Amino acid sequence: MHDGLSPRGATCLLFDWDGTLVDSQTANYRAMAKALATEGIDLEQQWFDGRTGLSSAEMIASFVSERSLRLARPIPELVAERDRHFLSIAHTVRPHPCIRDVVDYAAGRIPMAIASGSTRSMIEATLPHQPFHDAFDLIITRDDVARGKPAPDIFLTAARRLRVAPRDCLVYEDSDEGIAAAEAAAMPAIDIRPYR
Repeated sequence: MHDGLSPRGATCLLFDWDGTLVDSQTANYRAMAKALATEGIDLEQQWFDGRTGLSSAEMIASFVSERSLRLARPIPELVAERDRHFLSIAHTVRPHPCIRDVVDYAAGRIPMAIASGSTRSMIEATLPHQPFHDAFDLIITRDDVARGKPAPDIFLTAARRLRVAPRDCLVYEDSDEGIAAAEAAAMPAIDIRPYR
């Protein structure tokens, strides 16, 4: 395990899912681009890659607003289509090796939770294909809270359910929104982007 990713004596570890525990960027982009293509919209990967901390609905709304576009279908329908596309390729998603080392080290020693802005259905479709599928004590998703990242709700809910004080949790994240959410929750965080 890389020294910069060490749990540092934390009482609890909270992991973002997409881009942190798993390298789902390509699968997520392909699914979103395919859904938006039905609207005649060409989604650039560079734009998508810069907003990975947003939910699918927030990402579509942001893209449409920035480009002054009109949609033929409501955003929830496009999100559902994106999810169908993703589910068809969920088995191709693989873990980030550097974070897998952290999970392997901490499994059975330190309580761990997935704390993600993704939906429960997306995580549950992908998790069984991962080598650490049974390593987590808890899964908290965007479905469990009123506000997604950068609000702290996901992390605070995970800490509360694990009965750990926020300051004793360590967050592993890969997005600016996720780091901001950890800061808002008063939790130390490791930005994993330099280690992938």
